[in-house]
Amino acid sequence: MKKTALHIAFLVLYCLALWIFNSNLEFTRPGDYPEGLEYARATVTRVVEQEMGPDPDFDYIQVGKQTLELTIHGGEYAGKTITAPTFVTRTTQLAGQVGTKYIVGSYDGFITSTILYYDRTSLLVLLVAAFLAMVLFYGAKKGVAAIAGLVVTLLNVVFLFIPLLINGMPAIPAAILVVLLSSLYTMVVLNGVCRKSMIATLCCTACTAFAGLLAWIVSKVGNISTLNTPEVEDLLFITQNSNFRIDNLLVAGILIAAMGAVMDTSMSIVSALYELRDQNPGISRQQLRQSGMNIGKDVMGTMTNTLVLAFAGSSLNLMVIYYMYCMPAISLLNTDFMVVEIVKGIIGSMAVVLATPVTAIATSVLMEELPAPAPKKKAGAK
Repeated sequence: MKKTALHIAFLVLYCLALWIFNSNLEFTRPGDYPEGLEYARATVTRVVEQEMGPDPDFDYIQVGKQTLELTIHGGEYAGKTITAPTFVTRTTQLAGQVGTKYIVGSYDGFITSTILYYDRTSLLVLLVAAFLAMVLFYGAKKGVAAIAGLVVTLLNVVFLFIPLLINGMPAIPAAILVVLLSSLYTMVVLNGVCRKSMIATLCCTACTAFAGLLAWIVSKVGNISTLNTPEVEDLLFITQNSNFRIDNLLVAGILIAAMGAVMDTSMSIVSALYELRDQNPGISRQQLRQSGMNIGKDVMGTMTNTLVLAFAGSSLNLMVIYYMYCMPAISLLNTDFMVVEIVKGIIGSMAVVLATPVTAIATSVLMEELPAPAPKKKAGAK
């Protein structure tokens, strides 16, 4: 109970510190910032007019236009009825019917309104609630700790990493700081302040930093940077009047992406070796090291798949496009997009592979000795 109260107090204080840090952050907003745009949630109450039909080339896609009557929910304009047009094209699918929920925007107090997106808030809340329920059901106290670690990691990425970049801090040191703080808190909240947590944090940070160093070297040798990514124009536009440098943002992204898998690998090996030592106090450090290597080989196989498939899955649309164009290998493998994705997957996987021997060796060397068991008394001895 005392530990739970301490963790809650830490989270509250940490959130307060991040809030103060962000509230004092000053930067110039992009030139196309929608000043005066108000947002609201609204539900369709009537389809006033519509002209819809199948696309002439893709009969499974509906195109056309609609005029919808909607009622706003919540906020200053709750209960207000508005009318808004929506143009349904191949690339803008916002068709609605009675009961469809949208996010709408307006510059004039919803005298005129624009339908911006579908309102998926309830769906996202349901998914998050289901995820949290599963973690709590199967993990109990450890589940609560895991959720706390996840919350701190997300806070670090959004409210620490990005503000540090805006303040002019180089992307790679900022990412390493986020990795260190996130892994340290996650390990401590799971296992308390102990040598086990420190070993796992040390190994996770070291292997993730290795990924960052390797990514930086590869980026210099291969002329790869954020400037080779599809978002470069938008990034340059929004950061042109700030201290924000985007050149190493790609390397920082690799660091943060690899952190989860490396943390998983390190913690799995450390926990397994501690459990093995507790069940067999007489085991030698050499045996522990070898056991850690064997355990890590199994973890490594699945974790490398996880990283590579995560990057491939997020890029599946472009992969289909390249495949349909039947691009020759020499061209495909050297496109900016493909090179960046390959570098992300390979370097992240290399960090996971490195985590196995590093964690096994570090744990076998740094693990504290168990006290020698008391000798058993002979039967009949007083």
